[in-house]
Amino acid sequence: MKYCLLKIAYDESFYGFQIQPNLPTVQGEILKALSPIGIKKIYGSSRTDSHVRSSSSIIEVQHEDSQKVCKIVDSIRGIAVRGYYETDNFVNLRRSLKKEYLYFCDRALNETSLKKTIREFLSGELTSFSRDPAKKVVLSRVLFLIKKTHTLLLFEGMSFSWNFVRISAETIIRRSEGKVSDEEWRELLTGKKKAVYKGKASNLILLRTSPPFEFRSYKSKNLNVIRSRIIQDFYWLSGINDDVRELTDSLDFLEAR
Repeated sequence: MKYCLLKIAYDESFYGFQIQPNLPTVQGEILKALSPIGIKKIYGSSRTDSHVRSSSSIIEVQHEDSQKVCKIVDSIRGIAVRGYYETDNFVNLRRSLKKEYLYFCDRALNETSLKKTIREFLSGELTSFSRDPAKKVVLSRVLFLIKKTHTLLLFEGMSFSWNFVRISAETIIRRSEGKVSDEEWRELLTGKKKAVYKGKASNLILLRTSPPFEFRSYKSKNLNVIRSRIIQDFYWLSGINDDVRELTDSLDFLEAR
């Protein structure tokens, strides 16, 4: 039996990725649609919270007919299939993929203060910003972009959660604005205290998931609708080639070195 991996995008209409009783979730709606063709398990590369949108997530199912799987998943309202990959071997999605989360702040932050805060954050105890201290956080870098009306934070790495990004981003923003004291900041960076701040789910996009293999493209019927909804919700993305995928390539993000 072959494994089929799908690269999907989805809008904010779901109560997160993972199955929940009596609530529409990405995993739950896909499983409901695929169960008539014998699929009983859906593996995902990343989880997202309620109403967090994604322009690039990967799911994995076991089935011989990838085209049939793509067609069914692409027919689900709020989900678009962007590509697929076939393999004879199971792929551990949680351990082999780099991902990028984008967080939006509705005001322009001070560049010097933000750069210093991010440097200190990356050199500190990252588990202070995680709800699951047993899970190792593997974060490569945090990039930022400051405009007149907003600031974007981009988190890149191999192993961290949407929850971690919402907590980390909000704490970084508050610290750069002087709303987190020196004492509290030291306690967070040394692991003596857990971060209590958490940003809004509506400010977060799972922007990109990068596998070590090439996906075949799939002509989705839903992609343009979902893409426009993402850009409409994140109005500050308008004009970037009308494509969220190209955001990191189209804007001049800075690294806090």
